[in-house]
Amino acid sequence: MSPHSEGLTEIKAAPLTITREAAERLSAEADFTRSVLLVRHLLGCGGSGFRVSIEAEAPDEGHRFESGGIPVVMDDYAFATLQGAILTLDPDPAGEGYRLEHPNAPIAAFC
Repeated sequence: MSPHSEGLTEIKAAPLTITREAAERLSAEADFTRSVLLVRHLLGCGGSGFRVSIEAEAPDEGHRFESGGIPVVMDDYAFATLQGAILTLDPDPAGEGYRLEHPNAPIAAFC
């Protein structure tokens, strides 16, 4: 268990890989000595999908691990669904900045 919260489960093998380039950009955007990268499944008026965001504090529940030097927390559904996913830089200048690559994640947003 994490000392940060009783509802977080520490994971030894990362289910999500963050590429070196994506990790470098993320590190330039936030102080990950305090922040975490949160991956969660959302339902909304536009359908369902996965949201990837930088959060100042880890949520109370989820699966916590580190990838590419970035602390990550995934909710239960993202953890079960996105095994083997890769977070890369989005090469499209009109894109979100990052791309979550996995066959079960066709709708992903980074904000």
